[in-house]
Amino acid sequence: MRKLKLAPSVFGADLGNLREQLKILEENDVELLHVDVMDGHFVEKMAFGPDHIKMLKNMTSIPLDVHLMIEKPERKLDAIIDAGADIITIHQESTTRLYSCIEKIKSRGRKAGVVLSPATSEDTLKYVLDKIDMILLMTINPGEDGPGFHPELVEKMRNVHRFIGDRPIDLEVDGGIDNTNIQVCREAGVNVFVSGGYVFKGDIAEKIRSLRENA
Repeated sequence: MRKLKLAPSVFGADLGNLREQLKILEENDVELLHVDVMDGHFVEKMAFGPDHIKMLKNMTSIPLDVHLMIEKPERKLDAIIDAGADIITIHQESTTRLYSCIEKIKSRGRKAGVVLSPATSEDTLKYVLDKIDMILLMTINPGEDGPGFHPELVEKMRNVHRFIGDRPIDLEVDGGIDNTNIQVCREAGVNVFVSGGYVFKGDIAEKIRSLRENA
């Protein structure tokens, strides 16, 4: 099983105290910082963009795991890469040019990944497995405030973990992750965990410790 990595989502942070919160993440050896980019079209909300990524890059040494929830991401890739993204994940459903997007990211020396929304079949990954570094599975609809973690998607995690086999691909999950459900996801083969509201509400260091212990 691949190394456990935590990827707190900056979308859940207190932006007024962001520098202080990022420092706590660094002190607790958080592996990734998850950054959601939303365009108001692929999802209803709008959040973050190249300027915000550049700002974060200047504020922290934590690698930036950038999740593009945007239509036609091929139009924004250069700007996102230039801003400092270290890993870029693209929704399977957002483009008809997935291959060229992955190739562009990799040619610029960054890691590339594919995201599946809850209702998107894992079978769609079949022809990209040898091209990517990460698979992100959403357990809630992207950009929506849902009811939280959907346990029926644990089977999907297991299936994707089997698809990956011995390939060097990180399996990431996002959507309602907390200390009550991280263990079942870990047992299903997930090794990267996005958590926003849970991590940033209350004692951040304690929340990180609890996630690691329960995983």
